[in-house]
Amino acid sequence: MTQEQQQSLCALIRHLGAQAQTLRNAGLQVDKKARQDFVSHADLFVEKEIKHWLNSHCPQDGFLGEESGLQAGEHGIWVLDPIDGTTNYIQGMDYWCISLAYVRQDAIELAIIYAPDRDEFFFARRGKGAFLNDKRLMLREPDPETVVIGMGRSSRAPVEDYTRAIARVINAGMEYRRFGAGALMLAHVATGQVHAYYEEHMNSWDALAGMLLIVEAGGVSNAFLDDGGLLKGNLVLAGCVDVQARLSALLVGH
Repeated sequence: MTQEQQQSLCALIRHLGAQAQTLRNAGLQVDKKARQDFVSHADLFVEKEIKHWLNSHCPQDGFLGEESGLQAGEHGIWVLDPIDGTTNYIQGMDYWCISLAYVRQDAIELAIIYAPDRDEFFFARRGKGAFLNDKRLMLREPDPETVVIGMGRSSRAPVEDYTRAIARVINAGMEYRRFGAGALMLAHVATGQVHAYYEEHMNSWDALAGMLLIVEAGGVSNAFLDDGGLLKGNLVLAGCVDVQARLSALLVGH
């Protein structure tokens, strides 16, 4: 992707974020996919517009979208959640985002996360650093007694697993938060607002962009793309180096 194309894609995502705000303010058509799992016509609109741009500018790449599924390609693949945190978005909360990642040869190469209501535009390229509104992000290890982690709950895992994980975290002297948009919580790990993120199972369109942001800010993540993670999803554990290791010992495999 050229610098000009990169700028054009970022501008499109900013524009579509504003369009999603306008659509919400005008009144949304909302359909239910499953229990507490919704899709609005804004989700469908944003995905359609980004997919069209990518097909026009990167025709040899594939595409994987939460709403439209997989389109095979010859080179890399773009992975999109048009609105992560749809319930928050529908309810008028500010904690939602557009999340886009580019994967090639089993490596996450590019990440964009945009939270329109918060005016937060995150961008990362592999080996080039992570940025929030053009300011470089650099993680620092927290005091072990002040650790706060994000913990997502997957509908594809038993709720009892989630409550047991919360108990282990609290008993280990850490705090946790859950805000209902995993992609944005991963991005906020890269800013240091929370120190790691854990979820027993995430889909790739929710996880990949935020995981690259964390790594490029100086953190670490598990190998999400192993074992078919791109299409099947996987566990997510990413954050500051020491915190991630502490959580891995506490939560993974239990």
